[in-house]
Amino acid sequence: MTLFFLFLKVSNYIRTLCHIILVFNTLIMLSDWINLNKTQKTNYFKIRLNKGLCKSLKTERNEDFLDFMELFKNHPDHDTKIQDVIDLSIIHNKRNSKYFEINLIKSNGIVEDISYRCCINERNAYYNLNSALRYAIEPQIQEFRDKTRLICSSCNSTENIQIDHIIMFKTLVSEFLKTFKDIPTDFDDNEYNGCKFKKDDNEFENKWCHFHKSNAQLQCLCLKCNLTKSKK
Repeated sequence: MTLFFLFLKVSNYIRTLCHIILVFNTLIMLSDWINLNKTQKTNYFKIRLNKGLCKSLKTERNEDFLDFMELFKNHPDHDTKIQDVIDLSIIHNKRNSKYFEINLIKSNGIVEDISYRCCINERNAYYNLNSALRYAIEPQIQEFRDKTRLICSSCNSTENIQIDHIIMFKTLVSEFLKTFKDIPTDFDDNEYNGCKFKKDDNEFENKWCHFHKSNAQLQCLCLKCNLTKSKK
């Protein structure tokens, strides 16, 4: 009987130790990204998303599952958005199958998408407008990507190619907005859980798209070169 109780004590000790190790390893993984700036965080999670299709992140890529779930605590509607979530899956984007999106899988069987970007970029007036402006010119970005050889213009790499504005996007936006007194402040949600212009703002959106088409200069950069590019 004494040996039995000793065995139980040792078993409980081992379970406790394993739990401590698991928590410690989780904290180490989180420390890898938790202190990154917004651009670095965006690219960190973009790389994890682009690993490809996955029916169950919890089962197949548990480290990514833990990272994403921790990030989703920053979602503006996190109280309801991640309530009862038991797993995550990665599927082809509903609008463009070349890209991927994350789905939340809840205990009641409901499946819904979530944007990791809005968990990094706080949704305020500036974020909403910027999101809608980027969404509006997405067809131009995609057209450039489709017609251009995807090789970094700086180092000739073909890995993790991104489409970059030579004249910074915020500079183009600043110049465009100088010509307007009435700037939209209310937006619809797009399929990426970002923002898009309302139909009432079609004229503003069309003028922006024309301005961008006429003034933007695009190039291909790999992730590393884009992160180290001068932000002047």
